[in-house]
Amino acid sequence: MAVLSMITKNSVEKVGRVFGDVWRSSLQVPYDVIILVDDSDTDKTRGFVKRFADEHGKEVIIERSRLYGGWHKPTRATARQTAVDVFLQNTSDEWLFFLDDDCVLNPGWWRWVEENKALEDSSVGEVWGINWDATSERKDFLEKFRIDLGRYLIQKFEERGGTHDTLYRRAALQGVKIPPELHVYEDAWLHFWIKCRGWRYVVNPVGVTHFHPTPPFADLRREMEKLRLAIAVANRYGITEYRELRDGRWLSRRFLAYLYMLRPIAGFLPMAAVTTRLYGLRAGLAEAAKRQYLKLWFRWQVMKHVKWPLPDTCDAVMSATLKNLPQLRNG
Repeated sequence: MAVLSMITKNSVEKVGRVFGDVWRSSLQVPYDVIILVDDSDTDKTRGFVKRFADEHGKEVIIERSRLYGGWHKPTRATARQTAVDVFLQNTSDEWLFFLDDDCVLNPGWWRWVEENKALEDSSVGEVWGINWDATSERKDFLEKFRIDLGRYLIQKFEERGGTHDTLYRRAALQGVKIPPELHVYEDAWLHFWIKCRGWRYVVNPVGVTHFHPTPPFADLRREMEKLRLAIAVANRYGITEYRELRDGRWLSRRFLAYLYMLRPIAGFLPMAAVTTRLYGLRAGLAEAAKRQYLKLWFRWQVMKHVKWPLPDTCDAVMSATLKNLPQLRNG
């Protein structure tokens, strides 16, 4: 048996009808207990999950984020840590199953786990299902560059983890403390906490259909904030999914670094050739300009703010866990 957990904030309002599909798809997993950590502004999400639990004979534990480490507001990190703590303190099951509020388990997810005996190997601490897109834009885009979407998604998981549809062994979670400022990379922290302590992970190819909004024309300010966070997390913990932050050799000579900055400019026409085929002429040119501008801006931020060499991820995650979190945050 597993315990199913979800962290939510206004999910009924944001996800809409897909939220019900997510919960119905979860019934293929053998669980009796639900841990819901809900930091919503209304009680709609909590009410929905309570009704679902009643209809299907599930016990539900509902909490808000427990704030810790001198932190004063809920984040994805505080919610995720609360779910882990409730699991370890209030249940005796072997596996905690995180499911995101916009991820529908594809048929056969649990059957694949059983048929491949994924949970029987005592060295496995994490089982992750591929987060397949609900639309074809990214797949079509990557195919233009002869990149397989499945392989790409697995690579991203290896670089930064993911909790879309992930099983965690109880023993592998023991002792984890996620820094509360990790509002995005809390899933990466969990992945490296487990991996760096010697546990193996298994990839379930059945995976989920991920219905997160994936418009091609994302807000530039929001994208920049994500990239700033990526630089901050890389500097502090060595966690990164971006090539420029994984290898600083191109900064060894300032002249070569400035030449490297020109690549997004030179890459505009090849990118536009792809995006215009996908989105049409006007929209495609705008999308190409946005993507190349973000690449140029990101390289400039890397040159200004990244401290080389980056910390070893395992050393940073393990040592930070042993420190008290307010000092970690302010230091």
